[in-house]
Amino acid sequence: MKLINIFRRKERATPRISLSGKLEAIIGHYYLSGVGVNNIETLYYDPSASEYDSIIPSKANTVAYFLKNESMALVRKDMLDKLKAETKEYNIKYIPIKSFEEEFLNKALLESHLDCTQDIEWVDDDFMNDDTIEFDFDAFEIIDSGVTYLNPNHFSVEQLISVLNG
Repeated sequence: MKLINIFRRKERATPRISLSGKLEAIIGHYYLSGVGVNNIETLYYDPSASEYDSIIPSKANTVAYFLKNESMALVRKDMLDKLKAETKEYNIKYIPIKSFEEEFLNKALLESHLDCTQDIEWVDDDFMNDDTIEFDFDAFEIIDSGVTYLNPNHFSVEQLISVLNG
């Protein structure tokens, strides 16, 4: 009898449909877009779309980025409660984000959540905008080479996603 209860609990805890299937087909108004090099998926949401409308992948409709095989999501704060409620059976760790454009992230914060930091080129380019900081010729050479990089002191979610997908 106890063994049957264990199987029933596991059956209830395991989602029977993919995350994109649930969000797009069952709930609606969502579109979960592709997987990049680092398993990054972008979630779009449009509450004004009708049942059969396609959700337009745009900056305005972006509400979350799913990382690490959908085990973690960077979610706009205004969508956090809604998305948590609609995806509770998927065991996703949600990180609320006020803005995808603001440069509030830093390398130390990122390392506490993701293990992909070793794949990122880190260049402190603050000397480019601050006359009180000595010009860094080595950093400028990297920047001038066109390498995609992040500043370890500050970067946005959009910059992070761009670098990870690059």
